Amino acid sequence: MIYIGTTEDNGSAIYFDIYSAERQGRGMRISGTIGDGCYEGEVLVEVGRDDSVTFADAWLGGSGFREFMSRCRSDLLERALLDSVRELPIFHPRISQPHTHSLPCVGEFVSESLPLWNIGS
Repeated sequence: MIYIGTTEDNGSAIYFDIYSAERQGRGMRISGTIGDGCYEGEVLVEVGRDDSVTFADAWLGGSGFREFMSRCRSDLLERALLDSVRELPIFHPRISQPHTHSLPCVGEFVSESLPLWNIGS
């Protein structure tokens, strides 16, 4: 669960509970539940080529969504969701993983100086 911030009116904490992450080209799709204690709904955060935040109840007409959006500014909430997803460890490549850089192969990567076997003896 990620703590996003507080709403301006009553100080309720906004939280984002991630339950699904899938790779999408060079980005990710993160699905989760967002809420503030009075409202809880589904959200899809997509980062990569095109960043977007989709609130399911905005499309489905779920109860409490309009009141939730009136308690917090949607532009700030969307930006905070995108920023929190970009900060997840899945977006920080580890050097030990294969294919993490595009440097040309400069030489051999064999640790032994001589082969351990004799050919032709």
